[in-house]
Amino acid sequence: MGKEKHPEKDQEKVEEQESQSEVVKKEEQKEPKPKTEADPLKERLAKSEEQVKELEDRLLRLAAEYDNYRKRTAREFECLCQNANENLILKLLDTLDNFERAFDSAKASNDYQNFREGVELVYTHMKDILTKEGLKEIEAIGKPFDPNFHEAVTQAESDKYEEGMVMDQMTKGYMLNDRLLRASKVVVSKGEPKEGKEKESDEIS
Repeated sequence: MGKEKHPEKDQEKVEEQESQSEVVKKEEQKEPKPKTEADPLKERLAKSEEQVKELEDRLLRLAAEYDNYRKRTAREFECLCQNANENLILKLLDTLDNFERAFDSAKASNDYQNFREGVELVYTHMKDILTKEGLKEIEAIGKPFDPNFHEAVTQAESDKYEEGMVMDQMTKGYMLNDRLLRASKVVVSKGEPKEGKEKESDEIS
């Protein structure tokens, strides 16, 4: 006997195959299309351009901030210098008033002694003000010549001071808060006169 055909089962198989093929098609449709080689390059280029733009914006902001900071600092420094000068001048106005009083008193009385005492008081007052502001006189006479603090005007022979010592001072030098403000103009000793040295050598011989 031959095998019996079952048309119903065959129809079911056909329908099952068709449904499977439809599922495969739908899944294929869901899968993204593969990107071409140019797509990643475009993305990287766009990202790089965006980063460059951000960096340019930051650089512009920093430049503007620095410019504002520089201008503000310059204004503050100028204001600080003006205030410092104003404070010092205000303190020196009392000295100026005292000088005027001394001159007026000397004209009225012609008393030299009182005038001298008045000027000395004004000088002491002014020196105290400058000392409080950080001014300090450089010691020169009797000290070894130091080019960092002394300016040699000339040299001279001396019985009192050895060679290379400061024997006289033409102009006083000053320090301001441990910084050289003005060097002392001095006369530097050459040592004993030659005649004196010759006499000593003759006595020894």
